[in-house]
Amino acid sequence: MTSSLEPQSLAEVPVRTVPLKLKLISAAQGVLLSLFYKKDRVVNRTLINLLSKTEKASATPVDGVSSKDITIDEVTKQYVRIFAPAQQEPKKLPLIVYFHGGGFAANGPDIDFFCSLCRAVVRAANAVLVSVSYRHAPEFPYPTAYDDCFGALRWLQSDCQSGGLSSAVDPSQCFLLGDSAGGNIAHHMMIKAGQNNLGPLQIKGVILIMPFFGGAERTPFEIKTPNALIIPLWTMDWFWDAFLPLGSDRDHEACNVFGPNAEDISGLTLPPILVTIGSLDCLQDWQD
Repeated sequence: MTSSLEPQSLAEVPVRTVPLKLKLISAAQGVLLSLFYKKDRVVNRTLINLLSKTEKASATPVDGVSSKDITIDEVTKQYVRIFAPAQQEPKKLPLIVYFHGGGFAANGPDIDFFCSLCRAVVRAANAVLVSVSYRHAPEFPYPTAYDDCFGALRWLQSDCQSGGLSSAVDPSQCFLLGDSAGGNIAHHMMIKAGQNNLGPLQIKGVILIMPFFGGAERTPFEIKTPNALIIPLWTMDWFWDAFLPLGSDRDHEACNVFGPNAEDISGLTLPPILVTIGSLDCLQDWQD
């Protein structure tokens, strides 16, 4: 008998009827995206910042979770937001490093949606979570996001070595978590962690939520659903054009992670990986 906890193939996952409300939200989202992201790698930062709903870090617990911001690079202004259970634990907690989505071009640890997600993860996992900021394309294209995020892992390594977070967390129980572009980043950080000594940090697992992967050739589901809900295919193209080096196609190793130009990781010892796939995500063929 097949356990309900075992991975399912996409063919086994039923495509549910989409509620009218979600269709309307998706249509409105499509209009906003067309205002945010223009041709020729131009982004309307003023409008994005105006319409983005953000939260400040709060030492006063919100839903049982407190948070604080720490600047980890004074030059780039990169920072992390640390979420922790408000109630102190007698034992050290697992450490989750979270990379947010946004097509490498938008968002940050202060976006209210990601703050809510991070608090929910902290409560469910009884862990400390570090949400990482990184600079955005097209102003800062490949490999800036990867460099910033690996820099955050190096900061965590140093902080734990000096007794900072290690007073509250067990660095040998570290997990990487990312959604969309953050899932792509988590994948690449897993590889870099396998190639470098990050002790005392030990990556014990990686969770990729609908990771932002792709390739030069359209897949059957991309062809079938160019106007997918929430994030249409043209937006995916814009994000990759803004992030990848000029002249690159989507078989670049950053995008097509198992394609012809992908880095050889056969010699690395990698932790367990969980990939979640949305049944309506137009990139699902790249995630399967």
